[in-house]
Amino acid sequence: MPVERLVTGLLALALALPAAADIYLTEGTNLSVDTASDGRYATDLLGTLWVVPAGGGEARALASGESTSRRPRWSPGDREIVYEALSDGRSELRLYSFADGQSRRLSTPSFDDRQPDWHPDGRRVAFTSARGNTGADIWEIDVATQTERQLTRQIGNESEPAWSPNGRGLVYVHEYDGLWEIVLRRPGRANEVLVASDRRLAAPSWRPDGTLITYLALGESGYSVRMTILAEPRLERTLIVGEDFFLSPVAWPDRQSMVYASNGRIRERAFDSWTSTNVPFRARVGAPEAPAVASRKRRELLDVNLPAGKTVIRAPRLYDGLGSRYRHGRDVVIDDGRIASVQIAAAHEDAIVIDLGDVTILPGFIDAFSALPDPAPESLGPLLLSMGVTTLVAESVDGEALTRAWSGKAMPGPRVLTAADIGFEDRKRTPWLVTVSGGRAASDQHRQRVRDWQARGVPVLAESWQVALGSGATLLLGTGARPTSPGGHSYQDVQLAGGGNAVTLVSGLADASTPGIDTLMLSRAASRFPDLKAPSRRFDQTPNLAAAASSIVLGSRPNDLPAGIGLHAELRALVAAGLSESQALKAAGVNAASALGLGLDLGRVSTGAAADLVIVDGDPLRNIEDALNVIAVVRNGRFFSVPGLLDRSNLAKNVD
Repeated sequence: MPVERLVTGLLALALALPAAADIYLTEGTNLSVDTASDGRYATDLLGTLWVVPAGGGEARALASGESTSRRPRWSPGDREIVYEALSDGRSELRLYSFADGQSRRLSTPSFDDRQPDWHPDGRRVAFTSARGNTGADIWEIDVATQTERQLTRQIGNESEPAWSPNGRGLVYVHEYDGLWEIVLRRPGRANEVLVASDRRLAAPSWRPDGTLITYLALGESGYSVRMTILAEPRLERTLIVGEDFFLSPVAWPDRQSMVYASNGRIRERAFDSWTSTNVPFRARVGAPEAPAVASRKRRELLDVNLPAGKTVIRAPRLYDGLGSRYRHGRDVVIDDGRIASVQIAAAHEDAIVIDLGDVTILPGFIDAFSALPDPAPESLGPLLLSMGVTTLVAESVDGEALTRAWSGKAMPGPRVLTAADIGFEDRKRTPWLVTVSGGRAASDQHRQRVRDWQARGVPVLAESWQVALGSGATLLLGTGARPTSPGGHSYQDVQLAGGGNAVTLVSGLADASTPGIDTLMLSRAASRFPDLKAPSRRFDQTPNLAAAASSIVLGSRPNDLPAGIGLHAELRALVAAGLSESQALKAAGVNAASALGLGLDLGRVSTGAAADLVIVDGDPLRNIEDALNVIAVVRNGRFFSVPGLLDRSNLAKNVD
């Protein structure tokens, strides 16, 4: 019987394991599997490639060296495996050679390349990549010369290529305007749409004799494995239902046998059978010490240039960042840069009252993992503030200087909290966030450093499950993590990655497929970034994170958008991932503040908190896109209108 499925959880629970015992995994979340001609299986688990013997048994890890590797595919002849690897926030194609046990890059590193499939001749690999203005397309690369050529150019997104057994046909998924198609491409013929649906279609695969194509189809009760029989006329049949299918192609060891991934396991099924069986395997993932629980010590903000006197901000709607509803008819009383009280609207003889009419007050937005240009121009501060960003965390040697420069009235901007790599050595300065990356071996080496930073109250952010497991980090970068299956379940690998601690996910979710990303890129705010480029498509699917909403904080760095625009892209991506609007705002508010040890100071509109407010025109608890309709900001207790902020930014640009 499989280990209990945790529907509730991204990470709220983890296995309690003895520190001295070897740890073996027998399940994985969102596994992909492929079979070699001799019956061996290649799979991905905790970001590592593994080979399982024919029939099951002890899995052997392939030392590919990357921190996140997935979707392995055996080459014809079984001498190599092509796979996806995460590198600097992008997915690239790599080749692992069994001859020398080495891995090398295959595709161009500046693009996001995914979903490789070998041509039967073993000399070419088809893959998905977004390189132009037509969305994702199918490309092909020559393995020997690394020469690339584009195979499809349809409007929309083409993905998940699969070569026919004779190498003359190519099937792929096409998606445009909410319509999904399985398309067959053959030389000298018009493209044929085999299947069309208003629900997702995924993971096509050919039977070895070329007589049918299997694929995954989303229905009312989840995914099922279906097939198109290439007879005349074409016939559609359902093969397998009632399982938690992972979105990877069915592998065919022969024309009568299927291997696929579901329910946390590798599964086998005879083509003419009504039942499937598990392929037993276990993967030794080490024996880590129980990591120290990250202490959530309260950190002290650097209060700079606080204004004197009282100001009252009045609005009919106030979202305090703590609940899920508005409070109506409230005054936010600000005294010396802090919130003195939140009270029912009343007369204030000793304060300046600012009443902007039918607006909404929100806590200032926090980007817990952002990026700033180096050096950051002074003019950027007011521009970021005009989008509601009042605090951001970024790797910047000038973080404290920027905070001081942007805390005044003349050139306001967000508070900048410094992030650093795990190897940061300056004992005179304590960063607000430390990041750890690399492969499993590197994460093991960094375990003591992680414990040291956690003991000082500094959160440590791991870039993958694999690194989190090895290092004991309790923040995990969301890029590629996919912590739940399409059915919303978390299996043993996700549970184990917490190492006994609750883990917080830093979002990093926005990409070209995020709903509302097009309108964001065409917004007035986006037009202020003249060299702005749309994000690439990085994910095969939008994860379902609704059950883990309280364990998510907003971080925009992986989406490659500039600070400010990146934050609003993440808000939209979080709602697309199943969070309510209030939960998404908490990810950019109290959740982020708490992860940084600032839960009483930031991310909330309550007595004693820093006076960082965003005033928007609209109803962001109903429509998250209204969060971009910023008309004014209170930062450090000072009120700024957006037109005034933009005037300051333009003035500073002229000086720069």
